[in-house]
Amino acid sequence: MLNLCDIQDSTEEASRQLAFFFPDFSKKRTGQNVEKTLALIRPSLLKERRNSILQRIKDDGFTIAMQKEIVLTEDEARQFYKEHENEDFFPTLLQHMTSGPTLALALVRENAVQHWRDLLGPKTLEEAKEKSPASLRAEYAVDTMPLNQLHGSSSADTAQKELEFFFHVEHTLAVIKPTALKEHKDDILERVKNAGFIISQMKETNLNREMAAKFYKAHEGKPFFDQLVDYMSEGPSMVMILSKENAVEEWRQLMGPTDPELAKESSPNSLRAQFAQDILRNAVHGSSNKEHALQSMEYIFGEIDVNSLSTAAKLDL
Repeated sequence: MLNLCDIQDSTEEASRQLAFFFPDFSKKRTGQNVEKTLALIRPSLLKERRNSILQRIKDDGFTIAMQKEIVLTEDEARQFYKEHENEDFFPTLLQHMTSGPTLALALVRENAVQHWRDLLGPKTLEEAKEKSPASLRAEYAVDTMPLNQLHGSSSADTAQKELEFFFHVEHTLAVIKPTALKEHKDDILERVKNAGFIISQMKETNLNREMAAKFYKAHEGKPFFDQLVDYMSEGPSMVMILSKENAVEEWRQLMGPTDPELAKESSPNSLRAQFAQDILRNAVHGSSNKEHALQSMEYIFGEIDVNSLSTAAKLDL
């Protein structure tokens, strides 16, 4: 799956993703049944009337929590539309869905699934034009294409699966180390927020030497190990679970190289380039891969159900 275009990183994106990842949080604020659903704008419509359909979606009260412009491979299209593989239109659908970019949208609002389906109208163009001429599928039909140009999830359960297909969310462990927490806490948290991460869980904790040694067990035996353990146990650290697409790698990129001098040369906008003092007091820590992330999260926060990291979003929005 080729990722051509993601929403730009910003505080506004963090707000959109807050609504997407934590609909219950939004529900508490509004008292409404906030849901998420998947919408697809297929290639022909995307090419001809992209701005118009996006404006219609916003005008109808949807928040676009995330968007991704993609070109599906044939295997991906077959997988996504497997339920239609015995239909006569399936070959045409495959050909069209692999012919160019499709825009996948994660939409959020109250009763999002049913509201989006009501707006779409009947599945076939003939029925949409005849029985529901004001529907989106009728209004945004493309003359040269016999298929409707808009997709919507059929149920809340289907929406969850389809959103996972296009927007695979990862979780990683991040630590703001003692010196950086004392001197740059607000600046670092603002950078986290502006990079589009959702803070699924967060706590300030004092690691004792035993905990620090276990946390950095992978470095045991290295010359700097004792110094690292001493430093990490000298004061409080901020430990966070960060959630985002490709969270592990994106957090590592935001941190920058371990050595702040190298970070200043190769990644001058990274956290370590801007907030680290030296290679020991290098501001932040992050998991090296998904497996290490899960192990670290469970060590700090106890047993983690990654499918229910939605108790709160501790971003100062």
